[in-house]
Amino acid sequence: MANFATHLNVSAFVSGIGAISVGYSNISTPNDAFIYFCAGIVGGILPDIDHDKSTPLKILQFFFSNLIAFVIVFKYVNKLPVLNLLLIWISSYIFMSLFFFFFKKITKHRGMIHSIPAGLIFWFLISLIAYKFFYLDILRSYLLGFFVFIGYLTHLILDEIYSVDITGRKIKKSFGSALKICSTNKKLNLITYLILFSIFISLPKKDILFYLIKGIGNV
Repeated sequence: MANFATHLNVSAFVSGIGAISVGYSNISTPNDAFIYFCAGIVGGILPDIDHDKSTPLKILQFFFSNLIAFVIVFKYVNKLPVLNLLLIWISSYIFMSLFFFFFKKITKHRGMIHSIPAGLIFWFLISLIAYKFFYLDILRSYLLGFFVFIGYLTHLILDEIYSVDITGRKIKKSFGSALKICSTNKKLNLITYLILFSIFISLPKKDILFYLIKGIGNV
């Protein structure tokens, strides 16, 4: 599979092209385009959170633990005393650290985290969080999640490309384990698709999502 530097560089390249495109077409402002670019890079390393000792897991654990803590505290700014906000931040951070601890215990590398449905889950979930908690308008929220998905998909494709040894004319055992829609674990497949369906039906203004997908398909 591709190493961390390769995933980082290629996802930056792909998301950079995408961000320039939406900026050039006046779909978004330059500031928004930069945020989308960063979202694509995050998406490019996100699938490796199922690797217990990976650099992406350490980075993402730190990033998301602080992000979730910030989101929760942000909801109570100007409503609670500063000391209470600090306690909420610390509690939220500890909770997310425990979440990642157990996440590492129940997941395995190249499981359903390395799949297209998982990428869609992150697209929809991040869009929902951006809309509900950060009050972005719906198009910007969907675009933010979409760039994460593009980075995610880039990662999966790269892993599949590196599964093929062109010079040796052979296919490695890891081929097909990244860019997939299901695994051999039926229970895990069911859980994944239930999560995907639950988040999807929670999405607001789905007509904007379909409009975005249709527009991408016409590119």
